[in-house]
Amino acid sequence: MKAVTHMIINAWVMPFYKDHAGLLFFVFILMFGVVESTQIIFYHQSLIYGMLSSGIFLIVILIIWLLYSAKSLLFLLKTGAEDSYQFLHHLAVLPARQTFHYFFIASFLTFLPVFIYTFFIYVIGFKNKFYEALAIVFIFQLALWLTSAGVLNYTLRNQHRPALFSIPSLTLPFQQNLTGICAGHLFKKEKPALFLSKAFSLVVIYIVKETLEVDDDFRIVAITWLFALLSHTYLISKIKIFEDSTLSFVRNLPLSISAIFTSYLILFLLLMIPEAILLIGTVGRGLTVWQLILLPLFSSGFFLAIHSYLLKPNRNPDKFVTYLFWVFLVCFMMVLSKLIWVATGILLLFSFWLFSHRYYNYEPTKIES
Repeated sequence: MKAVTHMIINAWVMPFYKDHAGLLFFVFILMFGVVESTQIIFYHQSLIYGMLSSGIFLIVILIIWLLYSAKSLLFLLKTGAEDSYQFLHHLAVLPARQTFHYFFIASFLTFLPVFIYTFFIYVIGFKNKFYEALAIVFIFQLALWLTSAGVLNYTLRNQHRPALFSIPSLTLPFQQNLTGICAGHLFKKEKPALFLSKAFSLVVIYIVKETLEVDDDFRIVAITWLFALLSHTYLISKIKIFEDSTLSFVRNLPLSISAIFTSYLILFLLLMIPEAILLIGTVGRGLTVWQLILLPLFSSGFFLAIHSYLLKPNRNPDKFVTYLFWVFLVCFMMVLSKLIWVATGILLLFSFWLFSHRYYNYEPTKIES
């Protein structure tokens, strides 16, 4: 039993953390690095107290945990289906209860960073007698682990059967240009990542949208929008990998650098159209028509700044998280200063400068899978 557990940890759980190290490190910096050391305990106490005392805040946290659990489950399913992981299929000879136990351990360990923080939630919750909220947290997290273990166990024992559920493939029209080709790739090959990104951003924006009043500050919407953009940064790296593996011929076409840049700008503009449509109902409640138009443009600048950075020759992958953190922090401060329109212009100009200097000089050294 210990040998199988050790094998699952090394073959399944550790690759999950290696693959998501950048995202987890970024969240860690966001949670602990932007607060002064003298205020960090008070900050997290206030954060946890707000979560346990506010039903809306608690729902947002539960949704974030749900999406994180779904992301880890998709990783385990996708990895387990690879040829190099065929040895996991031999677990099917063991009793179903035993394999369920192993998969429960794997599901729990991928959720471990959240559970460690949950320990402090329990401490503060018991201290302030938030027993009902703590019961919801416990039942919800346990349900996530049981569900993930059940799905993995079912998949292991029913590999010969067609899947009960799959995200349908969508074939987009107008795929004769660069924008359409990249969008088609996202809808066809990156469905799970696109679905999770959209689920997170739409839910968060919807919750904030429903709480807006007539005289609310636009910065509430803008900051929520900025956090929604973070959930899409993974898609930008996937587009870059697709570009390296399939679209390198574009550099040999008689296209100007401005035309190629515009294609990506339109792609990233369209990427956030669902969120913009969702916010139409808030016009007049903390949002004007011009601000609604500005938000997708701000998104394009933010995504282009990330995409242009990925064109850096011989870049260090470990520094990408640091770059992303500073881009986010600068944008966050400018939004707070009511300078989102300035941030949009700076991001677009900076991205075009980077893009024009790096695009034709970039050569992929390794195609990531």
